[in-house]
Amino acid sequence: MPTQSLTKLLLVGASCAVLAACSGASTSSPGEQNQVPPPPTGGGGGGTQSINLIPAGGCPAGSASQTTTVSYSGGSADVTACRITGNLTTDVTVPANETFFISGAVFVGQDEGATASAGTSSTTQGAPSGPTLTVQPGATLVGESGNDYIVVTRGSSIDARGTETSPIVMTSARDIVEQRLGTPRTGDSTARGEWGGLVINGRAPINACIDGSATGGTADCQKSGEGSSGLFGGGTPDDNSGWLEYVVVKYAGFRVNNADELNGIAFQGVGSDTTVNHVQVHNNADDGIEFFGGTVSVRNIVLTGIADDSMDYTDGWTGNAQFVLVKHTDDSDQGFEFDNNGDANDALPRSNPTISNYTLVGNPTSTASDTGMLLREGTAGTFVNGIVVDFEGDCLDVDQQATFDQASAGDLVVASNFYDCTPDFSDDDDGFSEEAFFNGNGFAQNTNNVAGNSSLAQTFFPGPNELAVTEVDPTTLGSFFQPADYIGAFSPAETQASNWAAGWTFALFPAPSCPTGTTATGETIAGTEVCRLTGTLLDDTTLTGGFYYELVGAVFVGRDAGADPANPSADAREVTLTIEPGATVFGSSGNDYLVITRGSKIESNGTPNRPVVLTSRADLEGTQPDPNTARGEWGGLVINGRAPINACIDGTATGGSVDCQKSGEGSSGLFGGASADDDSGALNYTRVQYAGFRVNNADELNGIAFQGVGSGTEVNFVQVHNNADDGVEFFGGTVNAKHLVLTGIADDSMDYTDGWTGKVQYVIVQHATDDSDQGFEFDNNGDANDALPRSNPTISNFTLIGQRGSSASDSGMLLREGTAGTLINGIVVDFNADCLDVDQSATFDEASQGDLRLSSTFFDCPTNFSTDSDGFSEEDFFNGVSPYTQNTDNTTGTTSLAGFSFITDMSANNAKGVVPGAAGPESGVTPIDPSTIDPFFDSVDYIGAVEDANDTWYQGWTLQQQ
Repeated sequence: MPTQSLTKLLLVGASCAVLAACSGASTSSPGEQNQVPPPPTGGGGGGTQSINLIPAGGCPAGSASQTTTVSYSGGSADVTACRITGNLTTDVTVPANETFFISGAVFVGQDEGATASAGTSSTTQGAPSGPTLTVQPGATLVGESGNDYIVVTRGSSIDARGTETSPIVMTSARDIVEQRLGTPRTGDSTARGEWGGLVINGRAPINACIDGSATGGTADCQKSGEGSSGLFGGGTPDDNSGWLEYVVVKYAGFRVNNADELNGIAFQGVGSDTTVNHVQVHNNADDGIEFFGGTVSVRNIVLTGIADDSMDYTDGWTGNAQFVLVKHTDDSDQGFEFDNNGDANDALPRSNPTISNYTLVGNPTSTASDTGMLLREGTAGTFVNGIVVDFEGDCLDVDQQATFDQASAGDLVVASNFYDCTPDFSDDDDGFSEEAFFNGNGFAQNTNNVAGNSSLAQTFFPGPNELAVTEVDPTTLGSFFQPADYIGAFSPAETQASNWAAGWTFALFPAPSCPTGTTATGETIAGTEVCRLTGTLLDDTTLTGGFYYELVGAVFVGRDAGADPANPSADAREVTLTIEPGATVFGSSGNDYLVITRGSKIESNGTPNRPVVLTSRADLEGTQPDPNTARGEWGGLVINGRAPINACIDGTATGGSVDCQKSGEGSSGLFGGASADDDSGALNYTRVQYAGFRVNNADELNGIAFQGVGSGTEVNFVQVHNNADDGVEFFGGTVNAKHLVLTGIADDSMDYTDGWTGKVQYVIVQHATDDSDQGFEFDNNGDANDALPRSNPTISNFTLIGQRGSSASDSGMLLREGTAGTLINGIVVDFNADCLDVDQSATFDEASQGDLRLSSTFFDCPTNFSTDSDGFSEEDFFNGVSPYTQNTDNTTGTTSLAGFSFITDMSANNAKGVVPGAAGPESGVTPIDPSTIDPFFDSVDYIGAVEDANDTWYQGWTLQQQ
């Protein structure tokens, strides 16, 4: 049958469908945001109300006024609006901010075939030869039933270019009426299939031909589109069907029959000169977006509440996509369902798109066994920089032998992806291991993939676990792609209030309000709303970014679950407090502090751009007399765990046993036990500042007190600034840490006691000029120096900087009260008292036995070694004089530290930084590779916390002295 005759037959079929159209049931849901049509006129009070949507100048050419009755949850309404019907043979414009109805299948143009007419430009952004439907910013197109949809035919175009503040909306009549007369919808609405959707047909290559003798990718290879939408396909890769920018398609999708359903937007053989960016499809009954072959590329796509697959392709799509966000409801299917050709898996041109920077979020309570990424039916493709979480079926399923062949040949690539699903990989018995494919075992093209625990903030924004994944530079994938040095759809600098999807999308981000578990106070500080935390948190609580959270009194997370996880206390309540990037917690006085009880967790997961901050009210209000000396303005953070300690309140208990417990500082409860791998959560990119409080002469709050905390706890990139007592103190336990920054501490910057046996790498200490004690003060047990388990940590790569000439008589390292330990790759400079002091005979014994080791360390203090008369020579110990042969490659000299400075003294001579000079004496010290001691440590070939000027791990997220 000739193409034109077939098209006419399809148009007749569509018209018949229009005659059969009827309104279906609607579902209402409270609330909605944005895109409300003009107010109604006439009607009112009981019965059928009236809404007049006719523009002031009347209906423009190509449309006509018509009144229709729309049923909705509150009754019915007579809506008078301009209406577009049938086949548009000339250009039609929907004016800005007006609402037009469509009736039946509205065809833009009449199919002009698979090949452009002579003289027609299909390779520029100018309009093709056929008519154009222009939809101006802020306009709304409305369908009344599933039979109402828009088809852009081959050779014609759509010009729908909204803006961030005036998006174009395509939605249902019920939605429009409920916005005005009923209860406006929110993202909780389950409404779908209330009108048809948008179909765009192009002349780009496809591989599914209705003529079985045609060759895929040629002008002879065409296909009939879904929903009686006409033919598509051809041999013009750079075909142009127009523009879609800042467009929202809501409540669409219609089942024509069991094999034919309308997608939110169907790109059918659409070419690469078509522009598509900033498009949302919300609550579609079939797929959100589906590509049927073609070469079109898309960017900034949001797919929410889709009943079937959020993003789908088939028939040989070879375009690109970047920045794709998917959020499922509890009845969705796949996030990505990607095929080549279901009838001929190896059909050419093969589906082979490139997709970068996607975030797919399933629904952990889903009733559907949904999959994050289903790759099948022979597809190739490159899928990089992705985050896939919370899908109940699995994160990844690869099916069919032809797809396996693409994977084996290296033509199906999944790289730099982060997965967290239940389970991560399909367990179907088809002989293909998705796990091996993901991990690059036998599939060398797949690199830097990680399966772990999601740390996404506010549902979509990357946390430290996602940011730890090494990304692919998308600009290396082709000229279409924009720079992005991160995985996922959003950058770490973006927030709910400021991101590429904010402002124009529907129901994507909830209206900001104080989270459950907190109380709205009605107060704002510097324009930020204050939420309050009090008493004991008995349920999991998440503190989202964008708020200030006030601690009132001692706030306990959970009720102490006891020392034995197998036998928790009768009144135990194990709770997780999650603090997301950008959240700020504050106290108003020293009585306000935060305690994590045994069995409970803190998940404080900031990012380099948006650290979690725990600070004081005075800091936020800007009322500190002098920020440089401000301390003790609130309490601090206490974490209690079940790991072994050696200081027992029960004198008969054995150290390290479940019976050995201790009462924490600041009336913070009991800690200790026998679970070395106890898990109290995570601290990542977290700052604690202006804290510390003297409860009494023997009891002060540290910036962070790790009390019996276990090795299952993650501590990485943490700063304590200007604390009135110690910066960080470890009371026994086994917790490890990396990247600690301790600045302006009034007492000891880093302290341990009670049998701590953890590991630390990369520590910066920089003292203030006004007040400070030791850089390191390391003990075993002050009451029983030989108590077991003995303190015996391993610490590598530390830089301790005092203040030469200050009033403080401080020591760089004070090792005492029976501690053992391994301290390597250190730089200690400018402490007024000395760089090293070792006290008590039990400590001397550990040194003499080789169990206290100090190696590959550089000293430069006015007096490098303590001169106390206790019979122990710190200088001999440092220099490895027998019996201290465990100590090697230690050196003294004149420091060359320079560069970035946390705390700048008035004297330029004291403006010491943390970067050693390239040719300075520190560089002459032979380092020890700490990874040879324990796999916890990174392999390094330098001493100190910072390698060189290019090593900037401490910058950006930390607070500097003003």
